[in-house]
Amino acid sequence: MSRNTTGEGSVYQRKDGRWVAAAYVPVIGGAVRRQAVYAKSRAEASKRLRELLDRAEKNTPVAPAGLSVAAYLDEWLIHVKPHVRATTWRAYEGKSRLYLSPRIGRKRLVRLSVRDVRMMVDAMRDEGIGARTIQLVHATLRAALEHAVREELVARNVAKLVRVERPKAAVKEPLTVAEARFLLDATVDDPRHALWVLLVMLGVRRSEACGLRWEHVDFAQSTLRIMQSVQRVDGKLRELPTKTRRSTRTVPLPARAIYALAEHHRQLQERHGDGPGHPWRPVGYVFGYRHGTALEPRNLTRMWAELCEQHGIRKVQLHGLRHTCVSLLLALGVHPRIVMEIVGHSAIEMTMNVYGHVNLDAQRAALDHLDDQLA
Repeated sequence: MSRNTTGEGSVYQRKDGRWVAAAYVPVIGGAVRRQAVYAKSRAEASKRLRELLDRAEKNTPVAPAGLSVAAYLDEWLIHVKPHVRATTWRAYEGKSRLYLSPRIGRKRLVRLSVRDVRMMVDAMRDEGIGARTIQLVHATLRAALEHAVREELVARNVAKLVRVERPKAAVKEPLTVAEARFLLDATVDDPRHALWVLLVMLGVRRSEACGLRWEHVDFAQSTLRIMQSVQRVDGKLRELPTKTRRSTRTVPLPARAIYALAEHHRQLQERHGDGPGHPWRPVGYVFGYRHGTALEPRNLTRMWAELCEQHGIRKVQLHGLRHTCVSLLLALGVHPRIVMEIVGHSAIEMTMNVYGHVNLDAQRAALDHLDDQLA
């Protein structure tokens, strides 16, 4: 047994052959306790002792000795819930419960290694779990461990050191100009024609459309303020902030959109008004129900599917109408920065890389134009 002076820690070998490094280190809460770590060799134990002494010298607290990854994830989920969107928290909770805790939950947080994370990812891939799911599980662990680093529970974020295959992005085929025109013409008599106009022409998100209120519509200035979203959280429809800071925006209304909203308001006035002397005022949700509740986002998706079936419109995801808006604006030569502001992207790369679908006709037109210039 090798003993050092007080404060320098010690390295010794147990009767079972394992080596131990021990030193007094600070713990969360301000106390100091003797921490012992185990190794297979004296050299490894000496290295672990130096790590303990380095933490003690920097006054960096160590995690509780028995804190498991599963216990830490539960603690982290409670802490992070008020600070992220409800949909983000549900994703974190689901990935932690279904994948992380069953696979690496029993491991001690301070002993979680890069290899542990890599083997978890490899096992999920071997089991046929999709690349997108693996990416989200890895992102959840990375976010949780980053918080652990900030709280000085671990020295590094081992999840950052594991490479995860990025799923191949599916090619998004938005509606063409002809298809978008057909959609708007086919829904002229639809009670929610204005809704389809805003989805196609302004690229509003599903949750944003459900959250629109009449006070957000300024007919005098021909503008629309997108201030909030409506989503189902814990079984209830709730008003939430928009997806990102840039998603909160004011956009000008083109003539078709102004007319569609005015006609939508007139129809509501006819249905809900109490006669000429008691006109119905524009209050509440623009596309909500008569009793005042917001339109359910999932119902909007079902309405879109039924509309496509009814009119023979090529089936694209409802979010594809947002892609349509961006792609048509880019094809018209609108500067990507302007398109970004209209649809509320957080970064111009999102506009260009994810939604900037350029079809073969647009490429041919560009090359033909170059050919004319060089003739």
